[in-house]
Amino acid sequence: MQQIDEDLLSIQEARILVETARDAQQLVKEYEQKNLDVIVKKLLEEIKPEMSRFVATEVNETNLGCSKDKEVLIDQFLEALTGELNQQQCVGNLVEDSAGNILQVGVPLGVIPILLPAENTTLNILYSLAIGIKSGNAMILIPHPQSKKTTQMVFQKMKEICEANGLPKGCLGCISFLTDKGVKEMLSSQDISMILAIGNQNYINAANYQRPIIYGGSGATPVFIERSANIKQAVEAIVTSRAYDCGLLPATEQYLIAEGVIASEVRGLLQTNGAHFLSKEEEYKLLALLQPNNNRINPMCVGKDALWLAEKAQISVAPTTKVLVSEQHYMHDEDPFANEMKCPVLAFYLEPDWMHACEKSIRLLKEKNNGHTLAIHSQNKSVLKEFALKKPVGRMIVNAPASTASLGLESTLPVSVILGGYTTGRGISAKNITAKDLTYVREISYPVESLTSTNGIDEAQSTVDTKVLEKILKKIMEK
Repeated sequence: MQQIDEDLLSIQEARILVETARDAQQLVKEYEQKNLDVIVKKLLEEIKPEMSRFVATEVNETNLGCSKDKEVLIDQFLEALTGELNQQQCVGNLVEDSAGNILQVGVPLGVIPILLPAENTTLNILYSLAIGIKSGNAMILIPHPQSKKTTQMVFQKMKEICEANGLPKGCLGCISFLTDKGVKEMLSSQDISMILAIGNQNYINAANYQRPIIYGGSGATPVFIERSANIKQAVEAIVTSRAYDCGLLPATEQYLIAEGVIASEVRGLLQTNGAHFLSKEEEYKLLALLQPNNNRINPMCVGKDALWLAEKAQISVAPTTKVLVSEQHYMHDEDPFANEMKCPVLAFYLEPDWMHACEKSIRLLKEKNNGHTLAIHSQNKSVLKEFALKKPVGRMIVNAPASTASLGLESTLPVSVILGGYTTGRGISAKNITAKDLTYVREISYPVESLTSTNGIDEAQSTVDTKVLEKILKKIMEK
């Protein structure tokens, strides 16, 4: 029986995928925006009926999150994304002046590998490939080991739709033989232009691949309720957001900070909306289950709901419980609840006023270097302005659920599931990543003299027109 070296097979596949994608991208970069838009439009239309099947496969394979929440999210996201992509011009002629001179041209980057996460695999694949096609790039998926089956299933369907509608073969790729050496071979290739790192961050931390990296990982988001806020609305938004898809979305609230004067009201509303406050004994039980270590919790607890966590930790809670809350009097270096937790657990901190809350937010963001988003509930414009000016984050969510508003759903942010993590010390961008971020802009210069002479002609013509008008008016006045 012939033995196959899996590393060699993976390395060879990585090389072939990159070379094929490079050649295909040479073809697709000649496409006009309207040609790419037809492919994206067909993709989003034809993939929609498949979403329920993909989500069911994903949850079954990864055992992460809630199928119902994922389906609702994808439906809402697809609708918003379709509207936003229709308005974007990414490649070709972007800007021209009144004389017809082209001033800016959008240019695709080339071949872009995508490191996928285990959570929300379907949505991340759909979005990454859609913006890649929209911007004229070749995209190669690198599956997470925990979601290889789902990745291959979604990829094959998307590839089939896109190629049937005019995308060159090889423009979309996916690693089948997944090994560390194969992945590293791809990421170190001279033929790739950028790395899109949504998951598998170990590859990015391990080496510098001499390519720009867009980091789109998750983060632990502080949320502050200031005394002027609509407190009932704020608490409902926070609990719903933290429980949504079992806390897997990239900017879900994790630290809740409230002013002392409204603490009692906040506690009561939290309990009314499905929050269970942990006793000290229950905290020890939960931490024994979570086992936070090196900013990571027990993988078995990721993407599980509050009832599952409570049952496994042997904590008695009401059947309506949505989140588990640990009230902390202060934050310290070894605080296990300061670790990022991709599950519905909230750390609750009290501060005497908004200024102390402001400092606490900064510390929470910087202590573990894992926060790229901040949320605040307030009607006080001075406080909002102070938070906006001083917080070291890429986005600030005001009076809305951070989990969905950060993705651009019912908010003024661009629609995206890739939230730039520059403020966490990773990647080259802090913004919501869109198709335009996968291009560069070529600017076209014209001699100043030609513009001056053109202006001179316009001015001369204007002078002539004025003299003619004066003569006409004079004739009228004489009559």
